[in-house]
Amino acid sequence: MPARLSSMEISSPDAAVPPSAPRRKSGRVVKKPKVFAASSPAGSAKRKRTEETEEDVPMGDDTSEEELEDDEEGEPDEEELREKKRAKRGKKAVKKSAPKKAKTDGNTNGEIVSLAIRPAGGGKAKKPRKARAVKSSAAEDAEGLYAEIFASDHTLNDVAAQWISDFTKHESRAVADIVNFVLKCAGCDSKVDTHDIEDPDSCATKLTDIQEEYQAQNITDYPLISRAKGTAAFKQSLIGFFRALIESIAKSGLLFNNIELIENIEVWVSTMSSASNRPFRHTATVVSLAIISALCDVGKGLVENTASTLRQSETEAKKPRVNKARVASLEKKAKESGQRQEVLESFITDWFDTVFVHRYRDVDPKIRVDCVEALSEWIMTYPDHFFDSTHLRYLGWVLSDTHAPTRLEVVKQLQKLFRDKDKLGGLKTFTERFRARIVEMATSDAEATVRAASVELLDILREAGLLEPDDIDSVGRLIFDSEPRVRKAVVGFFAENINGTYESQVEEMGGQEALDEALVTVEGDDDYDNPRLEWLKLKCLVEQLAAYDSEEGELPGRIERVHGSHLVLIAAGIESRFALAAQALYDYIPEIRQWEVLAGYLLYDHSQAIQNGSTDDAEALLKESCRPTAREEIILLEILNAAVKLRLTHASDASNDKKKPKTKAQRQELQHTQEETARHLAVLIPRLLKKFGALPDAASSVLNLERVLNLGVFQELRQDATLAALLDDINKQFLTHGNERVLLEASEALRHAQSYDELKEATEGRVQALWDDTINAFNTLAQGRDFSTRGSLSANILTGVTNTVLRIANLATISDCTDMLETPPSSSAPSRTNPKSKSKKSNPATASSASPDPPITSLIALISRGIPLSPTTSLDPTTDALEDTLTLHALRAIPFYFMWKVSHWSNYLRAGAAIPDDDIEVVAERRDRCVEKLTAVLRSRKGADEVRVAAAGGLLQMFYLFASLRTARGKGKAAGEWDNGDWEVLLQEITPPLQTLILQVLNAAEVSYAKRAGKTLEPNDNIDDDPVDPDDEPLSDSDDENEVDLDNEGDSENETAREEKMRRALVAEQRLCELGARIVLALAAGVVDRKGSVVRSRLERNKSRLGANWKEVVGFADGKKGKAVSTRAAAKGGKGGGVVGQGKKGVKNQAIVVEDEDEEDDEEVETPEGEEDGEEGLRERGLVVDVEGEDEEAGGPGEGEREEEDLESVLGD
Repeated sequence: MPARLSSMEISSPDAAVPPSAPRRKSGRVVKKPKVFAASSPAGSAKRKRTEETEEDVPMGDDTSEEELEDDEEGEPDEEELREKKRAKRGKKAVKKSAPKKAKTDGNTNGEIVSLAIRPAGGGKAKKPRKARAVKSSAAEDAEGLYAEIFASDHTLNDVAAQWISDFTKHESRAVADIVNFVLKCAGCDSKVDTHDIEDPDSCATKLTDIQEEYQAQNITDYPLISRAKGTAAFKQSLIGFFRALIESIAKSGLLFNNIELIENIEVWVSTMSSASNRPFRHTATVVSLAIISALCDVGKGLVENTASTLRQSETEAKKPRVNKARVASLEKKAKESGQRQEVLESFITDWFDTVFVHRYRDVDPKIRVDCVEALSEWIMTYPDHFFDSTHLRYLGWVLSDTHAPTRLEVVKQLQKLFRDKDKLGGLKTFTERFRARIVEMATSDAEATVRAASVELLDILREAGLLEPDDIDSVGRLIFDSEPRVRKAVVGFFAENINGTYESQVEEMGGQEALDEALVTVEGDDDYDNPRLEWLKLKCLVEQLAAYDSEEGELPGRIERVHGSHLVLIAAGIESRFALAAQALYDYIPEIRQWEVLAGYLLYDHSQAIQNGSTDDAEALLKESCRPTAREEIILLEILNAAVKLRLTHASDASNDKKKPKTKAQRQELQHTQEETARHLAVLIPRLLKKFGALPDAASSVLNLERVLNLGVFQELRQDATLAALLDDINKQFLTHGNERVLLEASEALRHAQSYDELKEATEGRVQALWDDTINAFNTLAQGRDFSTRGSLSANILTGVTNTVLRIANLATISDCTDMLETPPSSSAPSRTNPKSKSKKSNPATASSASPDPPITSLIALISRGIPLSPTTSLDPTTDALEDTLTLHALRAIPFYFMWKVSHWSNYLRAGAAIPDDDIEVVAERRDRCVEKLTAVLRSRKGADEVRVAAAGGLLQMFYLFASLRTARGKGKAAGEWDNGDWEVLLQEITPPLQTLILQVLNAAEVSYAKRAGKTLEPNDNIDDDPVDPDDEPLSDSDDENEVDLDNEGDSENETAREEKMRRALVAEQRLCELGARIVLALAAGVVDRKGSVVRSRLERNKSRLGANWKEVVGFADGKKGKAVSTRAAAKGGKGGGVVGQGKKGVKNQAIVVEDEDEEDDEEVETPEGEEDGEEGLRERGLVVDVEGEDEEAGGPGEGEREEEDLESVLGD
């Protein structure tokens, strides 16, 4: 600070500018500020008059001179022009000046004081600015300017005028009041006196002493950042006062006649703005910025005044009879105004270089934000000085600020600048230099708000034609962004691009009129299957979405499984990226809202060839241009889904909106809209399935439409045949597909139909038909085959079994599977019976020993296929992956069997009935067999591959599923003597060896995810943890290989590797969270970690290191996530919760396990008798097909006709 002060002064006052030089040329202070001394008015007046005589720059206002000129000339046209510009303000000044002449002294004249007292605003009278009251003891107890501004009823203009009056009486005391006011606003009670002001050389020393005294008080809060009520009002009043003060000083003439005033204020305030103390620095910076803003307002007025005067002079000079005196007077006035402007610009430059250049990169982000906001205001207010590349570059540099709110602020300010059409030409150089950075912020910034604001800025640039095509594509891809705010911001940008493409194509086809003549449509025509001009807009839309999707580097909306891969994240109800984009564009592209037109576009047969000689026909050209590809049709189906859902959602929300009551007619119209939509969809869905049913992606999208239908409408309208046809089509898709998404959507569609009481009977009948077909196919495939040995089935049979088990797993989610899975193949399918008689009827123990095994036994046997073969007998990668897929489907289906059994038993216990002993014994035997096989799978595999993690989760389920029986018994009637409690043998605790094995899998899953996500784990000193190889997955590339070239951003192969790594990290996180959730449930059920906290502590080891999802999952283990967890955890001390092996029940269960092992060995060595159900026989019956042509299905016929070359196993793939 002392160094800067020394640069602002000259050795002696003798170095002052001579009288012949009316102004300073430098932007810095080039002479020592005059010392303010408390002298007598007479002496002061004499000195000032001498300086005024020497100065060539006039003082005061020019009102009197203008009036004389007006009277002399008497030109009404010139008078009107002056009134519009400046004369009106001058006349008001004359009227108010008379009563204030008594307040003159030797330092100024009557005119100056009168101008200072009246409101500072020029031209039209403005409402007096008043400081907002700050309710604090500091304002009430303060004195001086602080009390006048914050604790009195005076307006800011009144306070500024009073200060100028005080300045004319005692200059140094008035300047001291300004400095003390700034110190008080910084939260400091120390003050400077007149002696400090009169000695500018002591400024730095004095402020350093005050700063040290202030810091010794350890004050961390100050008014500008205080969270108390009125903080915003405080800042506005602080800024408003200094703006009013500078404006009043300018009006009074002190700004140009007494330049030492501004120089001395600058010395003190600018020195404070460089202080190391944050309150001083921040407050002084805000004051400095306010002063520069006020100087810009003054400069704007000077520019307008100079321009107006020059125009008047030119007009006068062009008259036939030139008034030379008037022309000379106007030229003199313009020259004086120009001289004032140069002096003013020197002030602005000095303040800018002293304060802004250092503070715009201050360590405090709040100061940086204030600087950015102020610079934008200066550019808009005073473009003659600030609107150039020298000052604009500061805004460009702040675009790279590390503080998100600062980046957001500069983007908002740039939006204001670019919206000004007059400034676009001057912004071209800035745009060329910083456009790439703005695009980078829009696409890659960490804060969604900054990205959204950057997109809005780029939209303004696009309208001005300042964007390159590559930039437009980069921004357009943000329509797939995961943040709704970003998608909402980009929709206007994206929609305008689509409109531009559409209009260009229309022009290429001959124009709008030619197409309208060729496509004659009748108003209100419901035949949406004929070509329409809207199809071209939809084609442009889907082409752009498909192009952006193929180039997009982010993760897709869904990660799906294919044979030979283990990347799968599929969930019903999750919107695809195309559906999310369509939802964002719904209000901007009318063609999306017309979902009937979109459906007609999809159903139209675009394969028709153009007839010879018709290529010049407008309609033919339109048909050819609108022909979508297979990929585009799938995208259009996703858009149709979104459009229909939004249409129905808007109608439902409108009818249920209580804030806007509807009339009876409006309610009937909304109801009619929903009914019409349901009827149209019920007709369209079968047609869409007929055309697109062979394509899994398309079929799943069409099936998703059923879930938005109000199926009760069909019953009300007595359209049972339409509903029956719809349900039959859903069944057909379920039986002819093996794709997980299709089966999931079909299952959810059936569940949706089950939710309507009036449709339960019809739906249950179709679900039962699906069960019959699926179980019969499974029993046929299982007959005489070894299901427990990996690699024992041919590829055709393996595919058929895999698809059938997947179908069983999906059906088990919507319907009771116990009867179907417990009934041996030789028996007829049982009817739906009461739960109390179910176990007796379907008890396998009563069947003949020679009868075939029930389906549940075959499903349990499939678990053993998860045990890898020895390296010498390994399978090819495709078969090996298919074997793992089959094991995973079995692990998914089996727990549903036990869930349904527990549900039935809970009904028994609640009703006070006894559970049949035979039923308990059979279920216990099957549960123990599952535990044995799952344990074998865990021990045979290493790392955290999908099968091992799923097996660990299944093992936990085998123990905690039965814990809910405790709660059911507690809610039931008092147990009688018939309640022998045999079911308690199922309430086993996981043994320590199995617990250690599960923790090993958990450790492997944590390491796998941490490696792929780049996270660090807590040090592990447990030697019992399983050695982990995160890359030990079938057909997975090593992460190390993927990381080899990650630094080479230009390599497309490297980009693919990066995307693959991201996908694998996502899947690894899913596996970890699913396993952690199973462990948490086991802890809550009391089947693990009963005697200690080993599992709980191990689960929480990396709670804060593996991301928010894992932290949320583990949070349920500590009982802080709700009462449900703690309640279930408290139940672990209930009856029957101990380790099996105590008393007779334990002996009984152990015997069951031994018998299971013997029976399983006998079942595995059975061989089929006869060849009637061999592979050829199954092929003849349509249950299996060759899998060599598996890739042909996607391109097969779409009309549902089954050809010989179509790929159909039991699932139809």
